[in-house]
Amino acid sequence: MSGTGAPGSRRVPAPDVARGLMLWVIAVANVTVWLWDAGPLGGLRDRPLGTGASTAAWTADDAVNLALSALVDGRGFPLFSFLVGYGVGQLAAREAARGADPATVRSVLLRRYAWLAPIGAAHAVLLFPGDIVTAYAVGGVLLALLAHDSTRLLLALAGAGTVLTALYGAASAVAVDGRTAFPGLHAPTAAEHFAATLAEGLGVVAYAPLQLLGLLPMMLLGLALSRTRVLERPGPHRRAILLVAAVSIGAGLLTGTGTGLFTAGRTDPAPGPLALLTAADAVTGAAQGIAYALLIALVCDRVLHGAPAGPAHPVLWALQALGRRSLSGYLAQSVLFTVLMPPWALGLGEDLGPVDALLVGTCVWLLTLLAAVLLERRGRPGPAETLHRRLHLARRVGS
Repeated sequence: MSGTGAPGSRRVPAPDVARGLMLWVIAVANVTVWLWDAGPLGGLRDRPLGTGASTAAWTADDAVNLALSALVDGRGFPLFSFLVGYGVGQLAAREAARGADPATVRSVLLRRYAWLAPIGAAHAVLLFPGDIVTAYAVGGVLLALLAHDSTRLLLALAGAGTVLTALYGAASAVAVDGRTAFPGLHAPTAAEHFAATLAEGLGVVAYAPLQLLGLLPMMLLGLALSRTRVLERPGPHRRAILLVAAVSIGAGLLTGTGTGLFTAGRTDPAPGPLALLTAADAVTGAAQGIAYALLIALVCDRVLHGAPAGPAHPVLWALQALGRRSLSGYLAQSVLFTVLMPPWALGLGEDLGPVDALLVGTCVWLLTLLAAVLLERRGRPGPAETLHRRLHLARRVGS
């Protein structure tokens, strides 16, 4: 999931800062599926309604559900998808700058992303069936095959894929059923938990190519825009970035507020209008997530002037440290949730409302942020990054 620096230069901070911040988005989104005995559920992602289920007045739980729908849901993974595609482009450019021919570049990329798949599969079957790494691995392999195609083709494919994203979003309205996504996470014993997680995880791994359909357009767009180096040098694109961000975030907030009102039980649209709303939100939410990355690039450029963040800028430095270890940070969330949430473990997932769940997800993210900072101080990579590097470089180093 982590990217790399621009060719012939030190690693740029913006993609890592974006990854580090978006891991918070992922944590507060994923915590919901670990909740059990949480009372009435609502919305597209079956969020607990908390106190909002028992009163007509607006509550803090209603406000959290509305805010998460408008700012978080369907925004984090598209951003990560964009950064995966952008990273493929950076890697291809770096290898080409070293004198590698297109066939060699393609081989390096294929090996890197193919070896990401078993890590994602192990995560899905052992810890969290909602794994996204496997889908990113499949997408990375596809992008490796397209790394030297024209920017026009990539943008055309991304545009066509946006239709699939909208259909994917519309289908989510049909799938609303008020049931938890992965019931195995709520099993009363450890044996039942891991047995169910194994079965559910295998299903998710098999589903990864279909899951990719909703993410591939953002990956293609990331690959195309990597050729402009907009995240490394956002300054020349400042006006365009601000315009795109204003439109994308504005549209995303509009549709996200609509889905948030539905989640909070404040609206009850008919199936047709709901499908149109969720289709629009899938597209505008993805655009909103990408706009976050572009704005973060502008902030990093303004504050850091292109240099890596250091202790003089502690917030950006900490986010960059986690972003450099984004695969480890993502996997660590699942480890922490497994220890904290199930009935057979510490059982914190019982009867949590939206506000409490937000706090738990944020605390889990903060623990991974702290771990990344400690590793950064010692100059050590994340354990998952170390494993992945050893796997995909083993044959290359030994040959």
